[in-house]
Amino acid sequence: METKNKMTKSVVIIGKGPSVLKSTKELVDSFDEVAICNFPPMEGYEQYIGNRATYHFLNVHDPNPYKRERLDSLGLKYMFNTHPVPHPGYKEIFPNQDVEYFEDYGKKKFKEFEIKFGFDSGHGGGPSCGIMAFEYFVKKEEFDTISLVGFDFFKVGERGYYYELQEVQASHRYLYSSKGDKPFNEEGIRVKENPHGSKRSEKFIYDRIEYYGKKLRHIQ
Repeated sequence: METKNKMTKSVVIIGKGPSVLKSTKELVDSFDEVAICNFPPMEGYEQYIGNRATYHFLNVHDPNPYKRERLDSLGLKYMFNTHPVPHPGYKEIFPNQDVEYFEDYGKKKFKEFEIKFGFDSGHGGGPSCGIMAFEYFVKKEEFDTISLVGFDFFKVGERGYYYELQEVQASHRYLYSSKGDKPFNEEGIRVKENPHGSKRSEKFIYDRIEYYGKKLRHIQ
């Protein structure tokens, strides 16, 4: 049986974990496509994550947009709302150029993750934005290589993010406390298990890579 050669592509998905600081712009630029999760700070971190992104996965109910110059320079073509409630999106999150926007991506995926993969969507325990971005690409036949940058799986005792506390978006600063009653202490160390589930999220990644026979490059 004759087989046709198919063009394959590679993608790097950029999260916000501390391992971002082990990445380089050269590494990111070596991939055909770049996807970002929510709004990872780029100002001052370009040497680690570059300055382009074709895909943007984000909770549009909690927008923390880039400056207009940055947003327009990324080269975005596709945007996905990962929240289970569809939303048309605030004007501030979209670049001036046209993009294809999927406002109900989260709604379609949350129930599937709960039923098939055991992600309890109650109490914030559904799949993370990064997991949902990964699921999109691992199922796409044309992507044969997936790299994960800043995927540290919410491990207790480690820094939550690669950037400094003063750069944490304002809507999330209530999550930090010195009293031990919040997910993070004042040094930015995670002190409570994330509802997404550290082990569950990591296992999901490796199981899906094996299932679909893809190549994985995980920067840790």
